[in-house]
This record gives sequence, structure tokens and C-alpha cells, in this order.
Amino acid sequence: MKRVLILIISILLSWNISEAQEAYQQAESFNRLAKDAFSRVEKHSNRDSVAIFKAVVDGVEYSLKSDEFDRMPNRKGKVNPRFAEENKNRLAILHPMLIDAGKYFSKGSYTRNEGLDALKLYLETRKSPLVKDNIDESGVAAYYIAYYYLKAHDLQKADEYADIAMQYDETAQGAAEIKAQCMQSKMVTEEDSLRYLSVIQRLYRTDPTNDKYFSWIMKFYQHPTPKFNIEDFIDRMLEENTNSVIPWILKGEIAMHAERWEEAIDAYKHADEIDPSSIPVAYNIGVCLNTIGLATREDVIERRKKKENVSDNEYMKYFSEARIYLERVRAKDPRRNRVDWVGPLHLDYTILNDKIKAEELEPLLTNFK
Repeated sequence: MKRVLILIISILLSWNISEAQEAYQQAESFNRLAKDAFSRVEKHSNRDSVAIFKAVVDGVEYSLKSDEFDRMPNRKGKVNPRFAEENKNRLAILHPMLIDAGKYFSKGSYTRNEGLDALKLYLETRKSPLVKDNIDESGVAAYYIAYYYLKAHDLQKADEYADIAMQYDETAQGAAEIKAQCMQSKMVTEEDSLRYLSVIQRLYRTDPTNDKYFSWIMKFYQHPTPKFNIEDFIDRMLEENTNSVIPWILKGEIAMHAERWEEAIDAYKHADEIDPSSIPVAYNIGVCLNTIGLATREDVIERRKKKENVSDNEYMKYFSEARIYLERVRAKDPRRNRVDWVGPLHLDYTILNDKIKAEELEPLLTNFK
């Protein structure tokens, strides 16, 4: 029995020694391959980008494999890595280059998978203690993975990697944009809509002047419901920041569309005070004033028919004020590149009995019609 036990122990020891030797040989072999790949990176010219980036990927993979075997216990059961310093020094250079490799390969459809693999390899390599001293650009890598998956219409993967990128300050906003686009495409339930709304609201708050975020909000609220009412959203935005011009413009647009002219004028005037350079805002104020003026004039005419004592000033004041805004628009946009102010301004001149200025516009009015 003792002989059998001794034999078993001897066999186990020989296996451990054999495995330790095999691990060392594997570590040494991958280390040589990693050296060769690193040498190729150093030797290739910048014009041969494909060869360089393929060598970068090889160098990182071989260094990781070398380290994996290098960290296996020796025959005494101890971990004594022999190539750690070499692997660490190589990865200090090659690891950051994986992001460039991923971006480069992803430009071509035939190498896009290689690009994604390179970027994923960057994230995987971050788990190694060999790169703990490297600057962590995981957010950048995850952002580009999410971006390329979004372009490929793989929304689940795009959303997954956008979540990672959102954890890093430098990529949080870009990643949130990707998430918003993924969520918008996948909205099915009310809960999906709520999540999407919360994301685009956060984006809007980070940059209220961003036209893209503005358009996303507008698109979401095209069909308002009691739960998703754009006017409630705008009012909340204005409570938080009264001096933000876009909510005032949006408030004016909605009121104007609903033919709530006084409300539209009030909102647009707030926007005009914040940013007097906006041509469309001044134009819309003029148009709304003209609309109220025309309605008031009709009312005055009807009341006169009933022998009521009314004054033309009841409606003339609206056209007088509209002219001020529309003349501002004319001065800023004389060629009518932004808005066609001719018709509304001609109406003001006509009603205010400014015949000379009205006649000046008539050649343009023909084109306007």
C-alpha cells in the first residue's frame, strides 16, 4: 500500500513539474512572438498602416498570453513571473495604439470586425495588472464600439457599450446621444418612452442651444399625451433657467401653431430680449402682431356696423408695432435669405397708410406672391 501511495505521489509531482515546465515554455514562446510583433510595429513605415495595426493587435495578444502562462505556479507552487517587465513595457506602448487600430480598421466595411475586435481587446487588456499604470481610455474605446454598432444597426450592442462609455466624463455626452438614438429606435412600451425622455432631457440640459437635442425633443412631442406634454416640459425648463432662449422660442412656436397669438408674442419677446440677433424670432413677432391686428380690425368693422363708437387705434397699434419688428428683419436680412418679410411688411405700410414705402415694396411683392 505504501508503494502504491509513493508511486501516486511521484506521478503527481512529475505532472506538476511537467506542467510548470510546459507553462514556462509557453510563456517564453509567446514572449518571443510578442517581441517579433513589437519589432514589426517599430520597423514598418507610417504608410503601411494595415501592417502596423495588425502587428499592434498581435503584440498585445501575445503579451497577454505570455503573461497568462508566466503567472502559472512553478513546480514549488509559487508564482514567479519572468517576463512581466518585458510584457508590461510592450503594453505601455501597444495598448493605447489599439484604439487607433480600431478606428482605422472600422473605416472599411471589410475590416470593420477587425476594428471592433481591436477596441474590445483594449477593454479586455485593461483587466490585466500589466496596464494598471496606463491612462485609462476605456470610455473612448467603448464609445467607438457603440458608435460602430449603431452604424451597423445592432442597437442592443450599441446600447450595451454606450452604457460603459457613459461612466467616463470625456465620453458621457457622446454615449448618451448614442443611447438616445438606440432607445428612440426601440421604443415600444410607455416605460421605454419614459427612459428615452429622461435621456434627451438630460442632454438638453447639458447644452440648451444644441439644435440636435432640440429636434429630438420636438420629434418626441409631435404627438403629445397627458403624460408626455411638451408644454409641461418647456415650463419646467423655464423654471430652471428663465434666460435660456430655446424654451422661449419653442413656447412661442407651440402657441403660434395653436393660434394663441398673445401668448406666442409674449414668449417670442422674451426670446428676443435674450437674443436680439434672431431673425426668425423678430419675424414671428411681426406676423403674430399682424394676425391680431387683422382680427381686431374685423371686429372694429363689425362693431361699427352696429353703430358702436370705436377707434381705429384699437387695431392700428398692432400694425405699428409689427412694422418695427419687420423693419428690423428687413435690415438684417435684406435679401430674404432667412425669411420672406415682404408681404407682412407691405401689409403694415398699407394699413398704416405709408404709401411711399408700400409702393417701394410692390415690385418685390409680386415675387412674394
